[in-house]
Amino acid sequence: MRWTALFLLLAGCGAKPAPPPPVTDLHFPVVVFFGQTSMGTFKDADDLGTMNMNQLNAVTGPPPLVDSQFAVYHLAKLGSTHGGLWLMAHPSGVTPVTFELQRAETSGIEAARGLMRQWLDQQTWRTDLDQQRRALATEKTFSGMLKIVHVENE
Repeated sequence: MRWTALFLLLAGCGAKPAPPPPVTDLHFPVVVFFGQTSMGTFKDADDLGTMNMNQLNAVTGPPPLVDSQFAVYHLAKLGSTHGGLWLMAHPSGVTPVTFELQRAETSGIEAARGLMRQWLDQQTWRTDLDQQRRALATEKTFSGMLKIVHVENE
């Protein structure tokens, strides 16, 4: 009986999950992909703390975030700090947001390139899409990748 109690005690004392990383761990600028309809670049932590309502409305799950050192995260529990009445009165405004950073399973330049390629592939109206795909495949810098996938009227 003692051994069973000791085993159960030790089995329940497993390592606690690591706390979410703080926003200060991010290397800015960062890019966030909001579903299939919106991409946002944020220059610093304060900028990341406010988002357009249309970006929040486009979210179907925790949106991926890529920082300028190609670290990939997800914005879990992303939401406005305002209540429902304010949100209904300001359907296209800017709102302060809260979220919890979660490290993605994969990170690095290839993971970031994959997310940016998904975004680029949605731009089917572009006449230079094949050329841009090739350029993205060889680009080594964060700013260079953003220039390839960014569309001016977003």
